[in-house]
Amino acid sequence: MLRTVTVLFFATTAFAAEPRSRILEVSLGESIGMALKKNFTLESARLEPKGAKERVTQAKGRFDPTFDFGYTRGEATTRDQFRRDATGKGGHFEFNSISQSATWSTGVSGVTAWGLGYDVGASTRSLSGTGNSFDQDFNSEVAFSLRQPLLRGAGTEVNLASIRVARNNVAVSEWSVKQSVMQVITDVIETYNDLHFSHENLEVARRNRGLAEKLLQDNIKFFEAGQMTPLDVTTARAEVASRQEAVITATRAVKDQENFLKQLITRDMIPLLGTRIEITPPESPAFTANVVEAIEKALELRPDYRQAKLDLANRRIVLVVEKNQKLPRLDLSASLAVNGFDDDFGTSAQRAASRDQTAWSGGATFSVPLGNREARGRVNAAQIDIAQALVNLQRLEQDIVVRVDNASGQVTTTKQRIEATEEASKLAKESLKAGEAKLVAGSGRIFEVLELQRKVAEAETAELRARSDYNKAVARFHLQVGSTLRTHGVKVE
Repeated sequence: MLRTVTVLFFATTAFAAEPRSRILEVSLGESIGMALKKNFTLESARLEPKGAKERVTQAKGRFDPTFDFGYTRGEATTRDQFRRDATGKGGHFEFNSISQSATWSTGVSGVTAWGLGYDVGASTRSLSGTGNSFDQDFNSEVAFSLRQPLLRGAGTEVNLASIRVARNNVAVSEWSVKQSVMQVITDVIETYNDLHFSHENLEVARRNRGLAEKLLQDNIKFFEAGQMTPLDVTTARAEVASRQEAVITATRAVKDQENFLKQLITRDMIPLLGTRIEITPPESPAFTANVVEAIEKALELRPDYRQAKLDLANRRIVLVVEKNQKLPRLDLSASLAVNGFDDDFGTSAQRAASRDQTAWSGGATFSVPLGNREARGRVNAAQIDIAQALVNLQRLEQDIVVRVDNASGQVTTTKQRIEATEEASKLAKESLKAGEAKLVAGSGRIFEVLELQRKVAEAETAELRARSDYNKAVARFHLQVGSTLRTHGVKVE
């Protein structure tokens, strides 16, 4: 039983093997744990939820109020003017007029989740010039205005839609991370079993070569005793050379599989290039097939199915928004402003509360695009998107049924292969013993014994392959069901 591994996504230092030993001893559980901490695929996948959460913050930012502060200063000067006298004749007359102004303004504006737009502000304007002998007159104003949609743009379903979609996308990204973790675990299991098979297959190749070498030595002795022909010795020597090639190929396969495993469990391959990996034999997991329960579990746990459902939910949110945008616009508006006048800023601001001047307004605005084809087209497109998503969801459900059933069948098939190859290996070894006995008795032939040796090696290799395929088939079954994390006690946080 594997230990529970909590996948905490944080920066990790690169793994380096002990330079003295140059041997890395790992079990399957340790390999999975190392891969979950130091795999590039997961390092990339872990960033997706962070980005998705920032997009939620971005969507919420629509409702952040905006603070404004402004200052303007201006001057207008008039030096002459055109006027007409009583007879209707006109001309230019000298006229000096200077008007100076300065305005300070501040306010807060924004929109609420109900669609209510608001603007609250205060301003003070000072006027001076020739008209008041350059004395400053102050006009302070406090004002606010509201605008509430009643049809288009009204309600939380519309105004919070982008936040809901962003939150769903966070869940989508989290399921994506789980999918990546499950795939990495499955890749480690498959590579680990392939490495174990390569090690065992190398031993089979060496044993097979040893049998040929022993047969060659025996043939040389028999030839020297006059009981064998030169052809028998040459045939045995050729077979030794052929089986040496198989050993070389099997040795290379071990190195390749070691590199594949290193690639999964570390972020820095260079320190491990000269390191030999020693693994403990993987256990063959117990398996009981119940396809109906497995399909039900897959519809609960498979990340791609959960992502498809979230995508459908997002499309439905979009449809609600598009339907709302199809409505006419009917907005209520109201505003109120109070002013205070005096010859200094402080007093004018205080007199605003006394309402030296008051102005208010209220009303409603109704508008509708004639034809409204753009909005209708958007609604129709959103409805088609939902229909397409539903079809894709049903297709995915069907695909899950087929894949889970096939994965279960593959486990059963590989289990049956183990039983068949065990029997074949046993019989091949018995046949070899009988062939060797006949050769010693003088009634057998060197070609028969060599062929029987090859059959033993093939049978042993087939048995090893069946056991490896069984372990990988179980891992793929859990991947198809979505139960990889539960099976291996892995938590994604």
